[in-house]
Amino acid sequence: MTFYEWRTQLRIYHALVLLADGHDTTRTAYACGWANPSSFIAAFTNVIGTTPGRYRTSRQTTARA
Repeated sequence: MTFYEWRTQLRIYHALVLLADGHDTTRTAYACGWANPSSFIAAFTNVIGTTPGRYRTSRQTTARA
């Protein structure tokens, strides 16, 4: 794993925590160091397999159940 891949995974992990806490995609993108939400969404989807919005919604639905 390259440094770039490691750093991206670390940033995505931090984003998972923020999204699970209910933060929106834009705030999470900037808090995790992305220059814009579009690049964050692309990286998140590539690593996790779903968009940050869908991930956050699924976490909120699971928490209510």
